[in-house]
Amino acid sequence: MKVLGIFVFILILSSALSVLMDVLLGFSLSHSITHLFSPFWVIEAGEYVMIIFVFLLTIGQQIMIIKKNKAKKNGSS
Repeated sequence: MKVLGIFVFILILSSALSVLMDVLLGFSLSHSITHLFSPFWVIEAGEYVMIIFVFLLTIGQQIMIIKKNKAKKNGSS
C-alpha cells in the first residue's frame, strides 16, 4: 500500500509543479492545465497500452503483497 501511496503522491506533486511553473511563466490556470494534458492527446494506441500496463502492474503488485501478508498472518496464527 505504501508503494501505491508514494506513486500517487509523486504523480500529484509532479503535476502540481508543472502547473505552478506554467502559472509562474504567465499562463492562465486553465491554459497551464491544458499544457499538462496535451501529451495525452497526441500519443498512439501502443503508448496507451504501455501506460495502462504500468498502472496495472503497480496496482497488481500491491494486491499480491496484500494477499501474501494476509496468508502469512493466517498461517502463523
